[in-house]
Amino acid sequence: NALADVVVGYMGAPLSSDGNMDTSYQTLTIRNKRGKEMVDAAIQSGRVNLHGEAKGSGSFDKFALSTVEADSIVMEMVGKQPPESGMPRFVGNIIASILTRLGPKGTNFARYSIDYHLLRNYLHVLNVWGERRAETSLPQYAKDIVDEYLDSSESFRQLREDILEQKRP
Repeated sequence: NALADVVVGYMGAPLSSDGNMDTSYQTLTIRNKRGKEMVDAAIQSGRVNLHGEAKGSGSFDKFALSTVEADSIVMEMVGKQPPESGMPRFVGNIIASILTRLGPKGTNFARYSIDYHLLRNYLHVLNVWGERRAETSLPQYAKDIVDEYLDSSESFRQLREDILEQKRP
């Protein structure tokens, strides 16, 4: 995806009124001049219609960080024992309902999802390959996001340090 001129997807796009993804809008991310030319050609030929800019609301960074901290894979990486069983389904449904109302929406939900997966994968690479390989393997856009969390979050810095500590002899 990092090399794509245009990316098409559902992440962050509003659902249609009937909730069916087949008739819902899709997001279109134009990444460069060539992508813009491709989209302009598709619009002129009548193959694509644009319906405004995708929008988002709600904080995504705190949700991404708390999801990373609670992730069972990350917990194992830092030497913690993840819970053996999840919460009861009805409690999970209540929490999901609350998070749906209070959590990030639209493009900010997409940012939450991207940040969460990127941070968790960074910690995994750090855990498996070590610090030097993690630093050289990350594309710049991923480094920028990881650095934002390392600069702003003591708990993310601590997760990183705990993983590196486990790697030291």
